[in-house]
Amino acid sequence: MQPLVLSPIASLGQASGGPLEVLKDSLRWQQDGLEIKVQGERAEELAKQLNDKLTLPQAGQGIAQAPAQIVTVDMDVEKRNQQQVDAGSSPWQLDPMQVAYTFVTLKMSPGGITGTPPLDYTSLKLTTNNGTEAVVQLQEGPIKTIYLKRLVRQDDTGIWTVVGYDPK
Repeated sequence: MQPLVLSPIASLGQASGGPLEVLKDSLRWQQDGLEIKVQGERAEELAKQLNDKLTLPQAGQGIAQAPAQIVTVDMDVEKRNQQQVDAGSSPWQLDPMQVAYTFVTLKMSPGGITGTPPLDYTSLKLTTNNGTEAVVQLQEGPIKTIYLKRLVRQDDTGIWTVVGYDPK
C-alpha cells in the first residue's frame, strides 16, 4: 500500500500510530491495508467507532519544542500576505510544507533561486500540525527543524508563517 499523502491544508493526528489527516468534517487514515475516509458532521464519532486509537490534534495546545532561532515577523506584512491569498494569489502560503521549503531554500540562496533549487522537497517531513502550529523536519540543508504558526487567521484559510528554526 502506498503511504498516505496528506492534504497540505490538513492538520495531523494519529490513527493507531500512523498519520491521520484532519480536515473540517473529514478524517482520513490507513488501517489494515485500506484507506478510510469519513466525512460529515459526525465524522469524528464514526471514525472512533472504526478505530479507537485516534489522536486528534488540539489547536491552541501549543508545541512543546521551542526554536533555537526566533524569526522576526512583521505583522503588517503578514496581514498583507493574508489579503493576497484571500484574493487568490500565492496559495502556497496555505501549505506549511511549501512555506518551510521556501524559507530554507531562500536561507540557502539569499540572492534568489535560479535554476534547480538547492534543496530536494522530499527531504522535508511534516511532523506536527495542530491546525495553528506546525513543525517541519529537514533531512538535508543547513536547518534541522522549522517552526510555523498561523498568525493572522487560525483556521484552514490562514497563511503559515515561519516563526523559528533550529540550525544543524
